[in-house]
Amino acid sequence: MKYAIGFTAAIAAVTTGVCVTAKMVKTAKQNNIKKHYFTIEALQSDRPAVIFFISDTHRRLISDTLLAEIRQEEPDVIMIGGDLAEKGVPYARIEENVKRLSRIAPVYFVWGNNDHELHQQRFKEILHAYDVTTLQNETAVWNFEGQRIKIGGIDDIRLEKADYEAIRPEFVKDDVNILLSHNPDVHHLMSEEEGIDLVLSGHTHGGQIRIGKFGPYEKGRTGQVKGAFFLISNGYGTTKIPMRLGAEPETHLIYLMPLKTR
Repeated sequence: MKYAIGFTAAIAAVTTGVCVTAKMVKTAKQNNIKKHYFTIEALQSDRPAVIFFISDTHRRLISDTLLAEIRQEEPDVIMIGGDLAEKGVPYARIEENVKRLSRIAPVYFVWGNNDHELHQQRFKEILHAYDVTTLQNETAVWNFEGQRIKIGGIDDIRLEKADYEAIRPEFVKDDVNILLSHNPDVHHLMSEEEGIDLVLSGHTHGGQIRIGKFGPYEKGRTGQVKGAFFLISNGYGTTKIPMRLGAEPETHLIYLMPLKTR
């Protein structure tokens, strides 16, 4: 009798494990869009400036269904927060993701740590073929409704490739300034003197696998630091294993709201 009970318990444990694993795989395939509204004092416009932000795609093919929803919101720009891919991802898939995004709006991109695992020349050729503005310790200007919005992007902090001092002088405090950094630790480099309005980051995957409140990183969130709004994304894809628990994948529609219309 005791052997029958033990066997039944083992079967139950295996079944539970299979069900949990299946749920984690299913969760990792979700296509979630979060909306955020940030009031930017220096923005002078009759309407919000709309950004679609996606980070940590890794091995995923960006869903056409997701992009159809984004297209309906008519974003002005798309910003990629790094880890567009990683070692072993077919270049055809990387190109397809870039193509799908570039069909919607102009694209800005910063490097994450896993992007450096790729053949850099081939990777850059794909980005340039679709007119993606790449920011490796550089700035660019987004002309929104006649107003210059400065976008600064730094290379990966974890790999010690970031050079924030190279872009610090480019920010003008009374302008609208956006900082892209794959790694959210960029706030340690910032000061209020630059007048950064918004910081967009990823990298953490929200912990990817969380047991209750516990995980290797905190869940993605928004807040304020050194006078700037920040958004840390759970990211769209996964790394190591294609599973998530307690940290659902996410992409973001960001609405920069003018304090007053011009």
